Amino acid sequence: MSTLKHILFDNDGTIVDSEIIAQRAMLRLLAQHGFHMSEQAYSHHFPGLLDRDILRILHSEHQFKAPEGFTRLLHEAHVEGFNRHLRAIPGMWSLFRRLKVPKSMVSNGSVRHVERCLRKVRLLSALNGQIISAEHVERPKPHPDVYLFALDKIGIKAHQTLVVEDSPTGVKAAKKAGLKTIGFLGAAHIHDGHDEKLRQAGADLIARNAKELAILLEQAGGL
Repeated sequence: MSTLKHILFDNDGTIVDSEIIAQRAMLRLLAQHGFHMSEQAYSHHFPGLLDRDILRILHSEHQFKAPEGFTRLLHEAHVEGFNRHLRAIPGMWSLFRRLKVPKSMVSNGSVRHVERCLRKVRLLSALNGQIISAEHVERPKPHPDVYLFALDKIGIKAHQTLVVEDSPTGVKAAKKAGLKTIGFLGAAHIHDGHDEKLRQAGADLIARNAKELAILLEQAGGL
């Protein structure tokens, strides 16, 4: 008998194809202020990080200082991009709805952001668990705090749970919390070599797309 009682999904780049939208918004705004970076380089350097941490790293490593109003403009670009272009990752809409065990969202994004994303792709009604955000803890991913908080709030043990994450940042957080983790490669922002980064971060299994993820979840007793 399967011990799987709950699945914990990251949101951005795992359920919704939002990372590519946020990434392009940031790169466009950076270019307008004289800093240029390719999508592949950006994905390589900043997988799963909060905007504030990305800007801090850019300042530290490249001496880029965000001008006044940059964060506001970035937020506006995110909202516009999400409203116009946000979609579920291919195959994830059906998979999310077919799961026979409860699922929750564990994200560095805000609860409002996750709700907005799921509502936009018509999956909010299919969520039968919690939305756990880095807002609820002191330290975001890659620290384990948000996953430890999720286990406590939901009332489940680590061995009863499976995590799906697309970034090394998220995988590290889940593994530090003692959780078995699937690294997911199905989003548009993923580039060659990302699977190895997820393995290095500790991913127990790799799913290249929703079809492969469905096979793994079925083997675990989730489908």
